Amino acid sequence: MGEVRATLQCCVWELTLRCNLRCRHCGATAGRARAAELSPAEALRVADELASLPADEVTLMGGELFLRPDWYAVAERLRAGGVGLVVFTNATLLNAERIAQLRALEPRTIGTSLDGGCAAVHDDIRGRAGAFARTVAALDALPAAGLPVAVITTLTRRNLYELPGIARLLVGRGIRWQIQCAGAGGERLASQDLLTPFEFYFAARFIARMRATYSWEELPVIGAHDFGYCSAQLPYLGMPGQVWMGCPAGRSVLGIQSNGRVKACLSLPDDLVVGSLREISLTELWQGDTLASWRRPVERAGFCALCPHGAVCEGGCTGMAVTYSGRRGDDPCCLYRLEQIHQQGGYDAQTTQAFEGTTSATAAIAAATTSGDYPPARV
Repeated sequence: MGEVRATLQCCVWELTLRCNLRCRHCGATAGRARAAELSPAEALRVADELASLPADEVTLMGGELFLRPDWYAVAERLRAGGVGLVVFTNATLLNAERIAQLRALEPRTIGTSLDGGCAAVHDDIRGRAGAFARTVAALDALPAAGLPVAVITTLTRRNLYELPGIARLLVGRGIRWQIQCAGAGGERLASQDLLTPFEFYFAARFIARMRATYSWEELPVIGAHDFGYCSAQLPYLGMPGQVWMGCPAGRSVLGIQSNGRVKACLSLPDDLVVGSLREISLTELWQGDTLASWRRPVERAGFCALCPHGAVCEGGCTGMAVTYSGRRGDDPCCLYRLEQIHQQGGYDAQTTQAFEGTTSATAAIAAATTSGDYPPARV
């Protein structure tokens, strides 16, 4: 059999680390620009390489994308090369001029973050008073301009119980909603703010409950790649029609930092950088041997090593596995694994310890799932 060439379905490109917010959960600790970020000429060269590879879709983000003066030139170059475009912004710097630019680009999606159902929580997490009001205003302005919008909520223990309030803001508006978990790595996120596996499971129950209550047209909500897998009680929480076939990092997904360093997935820690686009071309990196270890079956460990679903799942999301176990192929935040632990009264010491760290607040969301106030009232 001949070698099967990997297809780059999605590249997430951090065009700058400079940001006007100071989000607690930011894995890159965005704020100031990175040292030696790609020059405008270098960025255009990378855009051309992405088009020639070709990449099916590129997400441009920061930091805050709009703080890089040449963001539009890079976006235009990608579109001219036939690359599908997603623009991710914190939405606080949107104005009429930028909305007009976004319309001209004809992006697949404009993404933004909503981390609370009220200003007090969202603004505390984002590190800037007024951020919530500006984001909510953008959720009105962008669709009014004919632009498709998606919202990402990043969960920590500070906003897990904001999910019903966020749902109330989104139901019936045609705004896609992705729920994901914060990972370790950023300097502003305290380890005690990470969800415990037990809290993670209740977040999964929330997503499943929303999907059972609302049609896709009313509330198109999904769990990100970190939500799974192989549950005996809950349906698959990703995009409808898809199934989990192992972590796509380095296989169909790639991340580029603003200084040209490349990771198999942008959410992974910096010690997993695989190369620099100042030293190797994107084509050589993607089609050569640089990512070979990411395309082989993952060496599973811990519970995942013996799991009956392991050959397909391959130990879940690499970002979650590294965050919670420190290694690939061993993801404690797995729905099947948590269900087995519950049935067996505990499986491994690490996960049992995480369960013991769960606060009594977790019981509140469990009780709420059976109350008349949860999920939010239909609109």
